[in-house]
Amino acid sequence: MKCTVFDRAGYRITQREYTDEGFLRVPGRVARTGIQEYLARELGLDGDPMRVVRVYRPEDEVFNDASLSTYDASDVTNNHPHSLVTAATYKGVAVGVVRGPGRRDGDFVICDLIVKDQKTIDEIIGGKCELSAGYTAIYDETPGVTEDGQAYDYIQRDIKINHVAIVERARAGANARVFDHNPGGNTMPVLITTDSGRSVDVADPANAQVVADSFDRLLKRATDAESKADKAQATADKAAEDLAEARKASSDEAINARVVLIGNTQALARKVAGDGFTCDSLDVIEIKRAALAVALPKRDWSDKSAGYVEAAFDAESDKDDDEDDDKDENGKKKPKMPTGDTAAMLAQFLQLAKDGATPAVTADAAPTPYQAHKKSLSSAHKQKGA
Repeated sequence: MKCTVFDRAGYRITQREYTDEGFLRVPGRVARTGIQEYLARELGLDGDPMRVVRVYRPEDEVFNDASLSTYDASDVTNNHPHSLVTAATYKGVAVGVVRGPGRRDGDFVICDLIVKDQKTIDEIIGGKCELSAGYTAIYDETPGVTEDGQAYDYIQRDIKINHVAIVERARAGANARVFDHNPGGNTMPVLITTDSGRSVDVADPANAQVVADSFDRLLKRATDAESKADKAQATADKAAEDLAEARKASSDEAINARVVLIGNTQALARKVAGDGFTCDSLDVIEIKRAALAVALPKRDWSDKSAGYVEAAFDAESDKDDDEDDDKDENGKKKPKMPTGDTAAMLAQFLQLAKDGATPAVTADAAPTPYQAHKKSLSSAHKQKGA
């Protein structure tokens, strides 16, 4: 895997001198061997972009002639550019040049810089004086352990320098510092140990990102643990509620009530489906569904909802009761009598028919006009005949 990296591991500029033109010439440590820590996103790796990846820079890669020679004529930049320095970007980002190849100084690489941009020179004088290399390299995913017992995830090979950047803070922090000719000195280190086991000097601002990353990881672990605890408690509470419901359902009172309900349902089901109906289910709805399947076989009862089954079953059982009321003492069905206005009109017709068939006559009652007229006609006939 070949990656372009703007390495934040930087080193203090030392031994400053100025040319007649006002350019700043100064040697500086720009790289070292050993293990450096990167974020996965800096190397373009999959997975958590904020996880720490430990990369081993062995001596035979850092100090080989092919790698050291790439320092010569590489550009100096003020901060890292967004991409490698090329012919297309040079004019906008270069502020100087590295003169000559890199050379070994213990575990470090030293090179000679010439800074030509006045603004950058002023910033260096103001305290912006750490160095950071930008380069391409191949990252060999071969985990292992160094001779001094430090574990790593990748080995950095084929290192080719593109530029050297002047930065505020560098990856190596206090471990990368060397004394400058300018006044000043070191502060006493304040060491803490991060969750990864790394000892960090928090008095050095360059380590702020490392500490912040460590804190974020610890905070995420705590948040995840709290979330798991909440889920476990919710599961336990639900189990307790289910157990309470189960105990309630298994009480003598509940069992007796259910037995009575099933018995009543079986009795109604025999009214709906006939005395020969049987069902082994202890589910009330399933008993009613089975009875309806016998009583009304043309319907498909298998896909009917519980509410539909309940309503249909009640209608069928009520219908049987109505039919029993309409039977006489011999079991024959009684004729249905009209009701409402029809019944009232029929009653009037029956009364009129009855009155016409058996007219009511009383001795004391005066004859009706019709009777008087009929009587007069009869008398007249008799007189004419006489």
